[in-house]
This record gives sequence, C-alpha cells and structure tokens, in this order.
Amino acid sequence: MVHSLKPSPVTNIQDPNRFFDFFSHVPESTHMLTQLFSDLGIPASYRKMPGHGVHAFKLVNAAGNVAYAKFQWRPHQGEAYLTRAEAEKIQGMNFNNLTADLYMAIDEGKYPKWDLYVQLMKPEDLGKTKYDPLDATKVWPGIPAQKLGTMVLNKVPDNYFEYTEQSAFAPSNLVPGIEPSEDRMLQGRLFSYYDAQTYRLGANKQKLPVNKPRVEVKNYQIDGYGDADGTKGDVNYQPSRKAGAYSDNPHYKYARTPLTGTTQNQAIARTDNFTQAGEYYRALSATGKTNLIGNLGAELAMVKNAEIKNVMLSHFYKADADYGKRLVAEAKGDLADVQRRAAMLKD
Repeated sequence: MVHSLKPSPVTNIQDPNRFFDFFSHVPESTHMLTQLFSDLGIPASYRKMPGHGVHAFKLVNAAGNVAYAKFQWRPHQGEAYLTRAEAEKIQGMNFNNLTADLYMAIDEGKYPKWDLYVQLMKPEDLGKTKYDPLDATKVWPGIPAQKLGTMVLNKVPDNYFEYTEQSAFAPSNLVPGIEPSEDRMLQGRLFSYYDAQTYRLGANKQKLPVNKPRVEVKNYQIDGYGDADGTKGDVNYQPSRKAGAYSDNPHYKYARTPLTGTTQNQAIARTDNFTQAGEYYRALSATGKTNLIGNLGAELAMVKNAEIKNVMLSHFYKADADYGKRLVAEAKGDLADVQRRAAMLKD
C-alpha cells in the first residue's frame, strides 16, 4: 500500500493510476478511503484533529482479567476541516500553515488539549459482531467510550531533530497492564517497527532522552553503538545467584490467552468490507457528501484504466447506491458495469 501511495519510481509523481490499481484489489480499504476523501482528510489545524487508534489492544488488571480496547483522542478545541478550495488558497500563501498554527498557539499559552477515551469489549463478545473486532480496518460502532484522562501540549521541542527525528514509536513498547491483541497486522508490527528503528537509530535508541522511560529500566541489554550508561559490575547476564543481580518480575508476564484452531496464512474471515463506509457516508451532511464526491471523484476521474476505475466505483456503490451513482457521474465511469460488479461483491 505504501509503495502505491508514494511517487512513481519512474516519474517521481504521485499517481492515482498507481494507488487505485492497488486499492482495487483490497475492498477492505473502502471505509478508509471514504473517510480520507471526506472533509476529515483536510484538517484545518493540528489542534483540532481527533485521533483514533488503528489496532485493538488488551487491558489486563491485577487479577488477570482481560478486556479488548481501542483508544481515541478527542480535542478540547473542537474539530475543523477545509474544503479543497480553501486548502489550495491557504497552502498557496503558507505551506507551513498547520505547523505555524500549532507553534503560535503554544507560544501564546493557548495550550491544546485532548481527552483520551477507550472503548472496551469482553473477549466473549469478539464473535458476536458482523465484522472481526480485531480487523484493523474497522471501527467499533455502538461501543461506549470511557474517558481516561487529558493530554496537554504545553511545550515544543527545544531541538526538532533531537526530539522529533529521533523519536522511536513502536507498538511493542508497552507498559504493564497493556498488551497486544491477536490483531494480525499488529502482530507483524510488534517486530517490524522495533527492527526498523534499531536500523535507523541504533541498538540503544531507548536510551536517547526522547525515548527513555520515565521509570528506570534495569536489564542487561548493554553495549553497542551509542551506549553511554551500560550496566556496571561483573554481572551482565541473567540469571545469576549473586547479590543484587537483576531478575524478572513475574507480576508483569503477559496474560495467557487460550487459543484454538490451526496455524494459517489467509485473509480475515468476517470482513464486512462495505457496511461502515456506507454508514459513514449516510451520516454526512449534504455539504459533506458533496465535498466527498468532489474530492474522490476528481481523483478517480484521472484513472485511465476503465476496469480499475469501475472496480473501485463498485466498492463505493456496494457501500451505498447513492454514493456510488454520484461518484460514477463525477468520475465518468460506466454505471451499468459498476452495478454489475457491485452485485457480485460479498460482504
């Protein structure tokens, strides 16, 4: 996906013919693309953007009880978005407008705030939904969200490179009580992000100030490039019987989740690829729908291959017939072919 969205290796230009070619093979992208090309895809301010966790995690309490969780950030400042015309005008005058807006607000003491919310689902409820709750392309509609706390952004980095370019975010960096779920994409990311950051920043990336835990970590992961505060003394291995040697705290072992089935390499079974995209479209205002059709239709109109265009249009038609018909007209697709293809799609 990332390769298709990046500039062409030949022309070095982002090309809808490339990324829609890819997305025409993955109908699970329908909901994401619908949101991306709606007003939601052009924020007016970083301070007025919500945040939604991609993956489900597990919350485990002291008694070992497990709940599946999805996290959200909700801005105190409200939400604000731009139309394509507004974005073109603003970007034409200042292409750093979003960064400038954020820095200016913090400099003036108008510190932006976000509330952290969590949705919880019991393990026994995972099989009760039409979609797979551990599918990273899905949201959890109808599941109430509980407020956990508030984040206040009251300072900008003293050195952008030191505190931004050297940041190493990885879903494998978890505090006790939060554990990874069986989400298939998350399971891959647990390794790949940590590995990529080790390649980029070195083995001691978690000793850099921006990544260093607030609570000191005591282990024997020492030496390597960039290590300045390795373990002192003769013992740099585990286990050891010598006084003061480090040992694991069994209280923080991951919960033991019983699993049944077989190893496999196949797609998620309960896909439900189109329902949430249709619900999102129908919930938009009349203006929101028009903006979505204009944004997405303009990109699809640039697709030269008729099959790719009509396959993509069939995904949106399957989500909602009105949505599909309006997009077909905007992108100059073949309505009869789109309807035929949509009829063959399965949820």
